[in-house]
Amino acid sequence: MFQNFFHLTKRFWFSLKPQELSEKDLNWVRSHLSESEFAYWEKLSTADKDHSFRVAKQAESEIGEQGKEFMAAALLHDIGKLESRFTTFGKVFATLWCLFFPFRKMEKWEERTKGLRRRLIDYAKHPELGAELLKGIDSKQQTIAWVLEHHSEREKWETPKEIAEILSSSDKE
Repeated sequence: MFQNFFHLTKRFWFSLKPQELSEKDLNWVRSHLSESEFAYWEKLSTADKDHSFRVAKQAESEIGEQGKEFMAAALLHDIGKLESRFTTFGKVFATLWCLFFPFRKMEKWEERTKGLRRRLIDYAKHPELGAELLKGIDSKQQTIAWVLEHHSEREKWETPKEIAEILSSSDKE
């Protein structure tokens, strides 16, 4: 799931001093999300907002305006991480944990309703949790699909391959 060490290292450094988005940038984000999607996006940490904005802007240059739902997917791809409630250093810990202990080794914790193990499960399952959240607020199917697939193997993508490649490479920048 977390294969690109360079990407993760770069993202960590950016998260230590995240950029607050300008009003112009916030309006751009708002223009690509529904009202309810934007309400959830606003709950992200400053670092996660900055990351999602960078991913979406990177993707926009290649996707263009051909699919608002794909821009929403770029902005919301990590929305499921809200469930884990981790801060930056908690996310670093969870990412390292997931590198060494894949989800299949943590599945037995699934029944837990609270505590660190529950939060680690939620972090590891953020694509599924994000997709469920977006279904509940009536996001477009293409948005939900990419949020669910963004850590999946390419063979499992339902998102059109050309778009999925753009979104995936934008997330790794």
